[in-house]
Amino acid sequence: MNMEGAGPELAYAWDGPPRLELWTQQVSHNGRSWRQHRLVADNGTPGVVVVGVHGGRFAMVEHWRPAAGRSFLEFPRGFGTPGAGPGRDAAERVLEDAARELREETGLAGTHFRLLGQVWADTSLLAGSASVVTADLCPADTLGPLDGEIDGLRWVDVEEFPRLMASGEIADALTLAAHAHWLAAR
Repeated sequence: MNMEGAGPELAYAWDGPPRLELWTQQVSHNGRSWRQHRLVADNGTPGVVVVGVHGGRFAMVEHWRPAAGRSFLEFPRGFGTPGAGPGRDAAERVLEDAARELREETGLAGTHFRLLGQVWADTSLLAGSASVVTADLCPADTLGPLDGEIDGLRWVDVEEFPRLMASGEIADALTLAAHAHWLAAR
């Protein structure tokens, strides 16, 4: 992508948490030119989405989303740890972040965490990806209180997922993309 004129301009910033920055700039590509916006959350720190499975069921959370004005059924997720660079340390950090988010949002511990891939929630606006991680769960291994953001934990049969998606109960882009990675790895 070719840039025209001055570099990106900071249009808005909020110190958070999470820190949010809205950047804008004029871009050109293939003879076209337009104004593009980019939202950066937590300084571009990658996120993590956890597909936790036990006995043919997914551990999913019911989460009220004010931007949409409704609740969604989603896989647990959140921001990763800032400053994790490429390489083995970064991969280990992603798995640690996945374990933390799973524990915070469900109270569950997982085992056999595996990185399945990366997803982008909105490539036209959001400057950041999320790692998709799967984990084996044991419902008896609850760790304690939740982080307060979640309305509840719900166990969803793997075979029920398509019906819940068709009904709109599962409609979150990160959850749908994470499910696709999980299916591909099966």
